[in-house]
Amino acid sequence: MSARGKGQPDKSPLLLEVRNLKTYFFLDEGTVRAVDGVDFEVRQGQTLGVVGESGCGKSVTAQSILRIVPPPGRIVEGEILLHRMRHTGSSGTDVIDLVKLDPKGKEMRSVRGAEIAMVFQEPMTSFSPVHTIGDQIMEAIILHQKVDKAEARERAIEMLKMVGMPKPEQTIDSYPHQLSGGMRQRAMIAMALSCHPSLLIADEPTTALDVTTEAQILELMRDLQQQLGMAILYITHDLGVIAEMAEEVIVMYLGKIVERADVDSIFYEPLHPYTRALLKSIPRIGRKAKQRLESIKGVVPDPYAIPKGCSFHPRCSKAIPGLCDREEPPYVQVKSGHLVRCHLYA
Repeated sequence: MSARGKGQPDKSPLLLEVRNLKTYFFLDEGTVRAVDGVDFEVRQGQTLGVVGESGCGKSVTAQSILRIVPPPGRIVEGEILLHRMRHTGSSGTDVIDLVKLDPKGKEMRSVRGAEIAMVFQEPMTSFSPVHTIGDQIMEAIILHQKVDKAEARERAIEMLKMVGMPKPEQTIDSYPHQLSGGMRQRAMIAMALSCHPSLLIADEPTTALDVTTEAQILELMRDLQQQLGMAILYITHDLGVIAEMAEEVIVMYLGKIVERADVDSIFYEPLHPYTRALLKSIPRIGRKAKQRLESIKGVVPDPYAIPKGCSFHPRCSKAIPGLCDREEPPYVQVKSGHLVRCHLYA
């Protein structure tokens, strides 16, 4: 595996800024701090990868951006600043804080699906089973673009053609259960891109697919990104996909970003012990047949009882007794564009 990036990403204009985002779930058993002080930005045309084990807060971060966090979860602190292109003819952008908008209000609904769209992890459960994929794509187009049903159908067919759907004129009238996994995922991408969003959030879009279909979907997303000029926030636990897709990477653990850098630095100069452990657990060509894969010792802690100090210290081979188990590590910049949350670099 080799990283695709070419050093640090170009500094194109800002599209999205997430500042000190905290999203908590208030349950009878206690409070789950699913996202606990996350900071990052996405630039126009950029692909930002988000990696980490299941339960680290990747999907809740995406749900927070779209303001679709399911109850009893809610954003308790932070800002999500969207830089919108002005539609008045004057150049520049307007900045709106999505956290301050009503999740069900008109302005947030105009952003969701039009300016920021999402490809969900499993399209079989994301599509309505009682409506055709064409009806669902057309609904998104009619909602945001104010066209009639006939024109919306034509645009839906065009989008299905763009994502490589076979026989789109017939497939548009199919129900989700009549399509294969790869075709459903293509239909989900077509619906997400139907209004030409500035930002596409892809939440593990290839997890349920075989490797051949996965490669096709990844190539499709790269091609569409070049055609439409959109940014992609790619969420996955698969570091191989990150090497293929991302320019910059953030690594999450228990709701916090523990490392952030360009993709080359993450793969060739990882700093945080968690990032290093993730990379060591990847199968490699040339490994002896009977040699065991390396694994990260222990398990992700109970979200109701996160350890004091650095939350990774019970599993960390580099933990410093009396420090890592008592004090939360600072988030420091080791070199330009490379930040890490670890006492080893404080």
